[in-house]
Amino acid sequence: MGEIVGAAVLSHIPTIVMDEEARRRMGGGVDTTLVEGLARVRAAMDELRPTTLAIVDTHWFSLTGHVLAGADHYRGVYTSGELPRVIADYSYDYPGSPELAALIHARAKAEGVPTTNATNRSLAPEYPTLNLQRHLLRGERTLSLSTCQTATLEDFLAFGEVVARAVAESDERVMFIGGGALSHRFWPLMELPDHMGFDPSEIVTPEAREMDERVIAHWERGDHAAVIDMYPEYLATSPEGRFGHYLIMAGLFGGREWRSRGRAMSAYESSLGTGEIHMMFDLTEGVPT
Repeated sequence: MGEIVGAAVLSHIPTIVMDEEARRRMGGGVDTTLVEGLARVRAAMDELRPTTLAIVDTHWFSLTGHVLAGADHYRGVYTSGELPRVIADYSYDYPGSPELAALIHARAKAEGVPTTNATNRSLAPEYPTLNLQRHLLRGERTLSLSTCQTATLEDFLAFGEVVARAVAESDERVMFIGGGALSHRFWPLMELPDHMGFDPSEIVTPEAREMDERVIAHWERGDHAAVIDMYPEYLATSPEGRFGHYLIMAGLFGGREWRSRGRAMSAYESSLGTGEIHMMFDLTEGVPT
């Protein structure tokens, strides 16, 4: 019987694959806490011993349903179309998790949740998956999951429920990662150079920062119902991927019934105006039985 052994919302920003000197230049002499935070996450994973990393990738936008990267292996060279100056000619070579993808797809089909299992080896990963792998992957399989851009709150939660049931039918120990940000609006192009620092004062609006901090406080209390209930209001801050990376995760554990408390593995930071944090949830408590 399979198990979800860990769950975390993790920032995937390009800064985490830059060298320290470049990061400090960007931060005016101060380094981001996100790199050190991923080392903390990996240390926690060493104790959890996952066999598969399941990563909801907020740069992989699907249209007519949730898509699973269901091939057995991925190999290639990636250059980011968004930031080729930072992420260029990155070689990747890692095993997929085809059996788990097939189980999720079959369960979703049986329950009427629109899902595609894309078994094409030519399906290229996006950089949230690759950036997080660079810090976290130690021989585990990887299953990337898309963010459906037409999904509603209830669609995201329902897909999470499907994934949880499929994992239970598997032999996998899954580390489930929501690969994305909190609020996700950038400063205008010509203003960007004035807002490169990591301090939360650089978040694009006070309202976005206030909403992010409310979400973080609810997470730390394990009050996932409050986060879900504020979702319509939170959409005004443009959370990355419509916050699907978190909502799918919440669906794994009962949605509004989930009470696992979050532990910040990094500081709350700005990245060019967006809200970023690593938050890991304690699954030894607060998971409905």
